[in-house]
Amino acid sequence: MDALIHTKLAPPMWMGNQIRRDQLLARLDAALERRLTLIQAPAGYGKTSLLSQWKDRLDPDAVRVAWLTLERDDSDLRRLTRYIVRALDGAGPHDGEEGEHLAAALPPRAAVSAIVNRLAQESRRVVLILDDYHRAESPEVDAFVRTLIQLAPEHCHFIIASRDYPWLGQSILAAEEQLVELTADDLKFAAHEAEALLSRFQGLGEADVRSIVERTEGWAIALQLASLSLKRGADHRRLVEEFHGPSSDLARYLSEQVLMTMPAETQEIVLRTALLDRLTGDLVNLLCDRQDGWMILERLEEQGVFLTPLSAERKAYRYHQLVAEHLRDRLARRDAAQFRALHRRAAQWFAERSETAEAVSHAIQADDDAMLATILEDAGGWRLIPLGHQAMVERGLGKLPATLIAARPRLALARVYLEIKRGEMATARADYDRFVAEAERAGLSADQWAEIRVVGDVLADYENEPVTLDDLLARESLLRTLPANDHLVLANISETLGAKYFEGGWLERALEPTIAAREHYLAMDSLYSDVFTRFLEARIRQAQARMKDAAGILAATREQIEANFGPRSDLAANCAAFEAELLYEQDQPAAALALLDWAVPHMELSDGWTDVYAAAYLTAARAEASEDTLDAAQAILARARRLAGRRRLRQLDLRAALCELDLLIQYGDDPAEAHKAAEALDLDVLADRDEEDSTVHRPVVTAARLCRARLALTGGDHAAALADLQKLRRWAAQHGAGRLLVDTNILLAYGHRAAGDAAKARACFDDAVGTAMFQNIARPFIDQRRFAEPLLSETLGGTAQLDRFRAQFLKGIARSLAARPIAGPAPGLLSDAEAEILEHLGFGYSNKEIARLIGMSPDTVKYRLKSVFRKIGVHKRRDAVRVLRERGLISDGAGQSAA
Repeated sequence: MDALIHTKLAPPMWMGNQIRRDQLLARLDAALERRLTLIQAPAGYGKTSLLSQWKDRLDPDAVRVAWLTLERDDSDLRRLTRYIVRALDGAGPHDGEEGEHLAAALPPRAAVSAIVNRLAQESRRVVLILDDYHRAESPEVDAFVRTLIQLAPEHCHFIIASRDYPWLGQSILAAEEQLVELTADDLKFAAHEAEALLSRFQGLGEADVRSIVERTEGWAIALQLASLSLKRGADHRRLVEEFHGPSSDLARYLSEQVLMTMPAETQEIVLRTALLDRLTGDLVNLLCDRQDGWMILERLEEQGVFLTPLSAERKAYRYHQLVAEHLRDRLARRDAAQFRALHRRAAQWFAERSETAEAVSHAIQADDDAMLATILEDAGGWRLIPLGHQAMVERGLGKLPATLIAARPRLALARVYLEIKRGEMATARADYDRFVAEAERAGLSADQWAEIRVVGDVLADYENEPVTLDDLLARESLLRTLPANDHLVLANISETLGAKYFEGGWLERALEPTIAAREHYLAMDSLYSDVFTRFLEARIRQAQARMKDAAGILAATREQIEANFGPRSDLAANCAAFEAELLYEQDQPAAALALLDWAVPHMELSDGWTDVYAAAYLTAARAEASEDTLDAAQAILARARRLAGRRRLRQLDLRAALCELDLLIQYGDDPAEAHKAAEALDLDVLADRDEEDSTVHRPVVTAARLCRARLALTGGDHAAALADLQKLRRWAAQHGAGRLLVDTNILLAYGHRAAGDAAKARACFDDAVGTAMFQNIARPFIDQRRFAEPLLSETLGGTAQLDRFRAQFLKGIARSLAARPIAGPAPGLLSDAEAEILEHLGFGYSNKEIARLIGMSPDTVKYRLKSVFRKIGVHKRRDAVRVLRERGLISDGAGQSAA
């Protein structure tokens, strides 16, 4: 089922009697100067023949040509990706096997990036030819190819040959003069070309050739069929007389001419074997009840019966598509029962060899619903979808009646899985719940219930709804009952379990199933899935305030991603989002934004999940706000909320809204605006959710309570703030949420200080510093400067002796604060006496002059200035004036005079 047909990666070896199309070849040469060349014409106009000729005339040292002939099953994006990667790596039986294995692990959302990365590594011009594009075309494939065309390097060119007219962004490319188009009118044989093809036959004069060209309107396949009929001895006069009617009738007539010249036995063989897209001697024996199938194929090839060898070794053949379609139609009309019986026989043959795609196609043609259902169920039903065979399952289920699907558990689950993938969440939930209710009455086995649970978990994950601790404990119990070798089920349940424990804040519990999922993915040799368990582990370590561990995991994961999937793959973008979040925590907002500048737009083009979107958007917004660009931050959060609406990610929408509220509290000019935003959010409702059994995730509850506490502190309601914060601190301590403890203790320190309890304030601030300093978690103190700065100033300016590490960490924060302007003075930063001195310092007075003006000794002025310098992290008077002006602690006029 998963094996690639390597002969699709090169033009068919037999192309009929080819006539060199020099004018068209010259036009095709322009493809090397354009991004897209589109060849669109009905069947039989010589699209493949023309491209084959053009490929042969290119210098392989200057141009790398990758060819792929598409088929119906290539509408599956995972399968299409594998073929494109293999075409780029090499078309031989053993070329590019490494790339093929890589592509097998690559889901659609990472495919574009991986292919673009491969293209970028090629020093030559690269031409990717997709022949018979119409056979695999779908909205998903169009979007995939359109994105690939947009993002590929400049030295890459795409040629699409199709019966139908695909929409691949041609209007934009045409406006940019990056499009070449050839249509049926362009591909028609001119008179001199037809004459070169037909004039070799005696008795056929110039007038006859002109008549045939006029009647066929230059249709290439018709001319080739006429040539073959003449070659086999057809009467040229009758041939000319019969050339009339539409092209479909003409194809039928010429096919009849070919068949009529064959012995009856050969006619029967051709009719039966034309049912297959890929023909071998064994299949000839199967369908024709013979033992000499390979000899038959050799004989048919010698007779020129439109039979194409698919490899130089001639291990498989196929008929010309147009001829095959006519022959199939002929057999179905002649003997419908035999037609279905032969397809049934082929379906069984392919199913026994686990070639499920072919088995499904023939079972559909056999009109045998029971066989089709059995083939799909035996192959895994819903399990086929995460393995990359969604299109095949969709085609099969589309043929089956609803009652038959409902009667087979794996097919019923497959229907739900397909609804999930199509975004039909309400339908998927209704069908799943109905199926579970029926299954409870049916007495299914434990293994079947395990599969039901897996699909239910997938549905819940897409719905992005939280679960209770009891639900998760039940999943743990389920894991212990499953077969140890069912890695797909075990990995799925374990990874979901770890993610849900993390979302609920049960950090230690989240680690074990996450590591277990990784082991199962490794057993399946699924490198791609393993990467996501590493992302999750890093997130857990970050929440525990183990930033160095998280950074190490992400750094190693990034190296693995770049080596196997490329530095601009979807996986690389996800990793960049998480790494940017860590950089921001370490007070490197510019470095974080540099990563997110490319990662966020890339992620918006692909599928993602709430956690990675939140890391990307919220970090970008905070980094922009920290650079005094609140409008830019709000624009980023608006993008996040629009994406959340499109993808039904309610938790992301809430987290983005709460982030905006937090930024309004920190950086907004009007407190009323923050209160208005809190009211619109129903902040109290969100903050008062029971964290152990909630309709929102724990990160939403936590963010809401922190926002409410900050609003209360800025409004002077210290008792209400302390009540919220003490609850948060107890919860964080119980769950090992060290990162949350840093935020909470900073706010608690400010609240206790404002309430007059200096001892508790110092203790809380010391706890925050103690958790943060060895992991370099600097950003909470900077983002919450209005709350942290008074405690920071008192700690640095106090008489208590600080240890070296604590002093170094706090001085670093003080320097960061000094380099960043704020809207107004931080509450409690300067004493009244210090503020009085600063007014005179801003006008450039010396210490002695200031002392005389305010009536104190020069030594006292000098001591207090040193205290101010220490608080704002500077050493020189000029630097102090600049920083104090930026921070609004002295007037602009005073600062300008001092300068």
